Amino acid sequence: MVAPDRTVQLQQDTYDLLARAAARRGIEPEALADQLLRADLATAGPDDVEAALDALVRFRAGLAPADAVVLVRDGRDELEARGS
Repeated sequence: MVAPDRTVQLQQDTYDLLARAAARRGIEPEALADQLLRADLATAGPDDVEAALDALVRFRAGLAPADAVVLVRDGRDELEARGS
């Protein structure tokens, strides 16, 4: 079963990059575009977002608590010390 062709609009400079990369591989630009889209889209999914959020939670848990008032006061003190 052959899928129907689809048209994708590319900027000229994007197509030029695609054509050069395809030529280096010895394939047609359309074949390379298909390979690149499949590889990229096959890896994306809802689990990626969940994994990123989980990693952010773990990262944040490892940070020391921050007091905004202390941070601002320390920043002002540092600026004043530079100006002296």
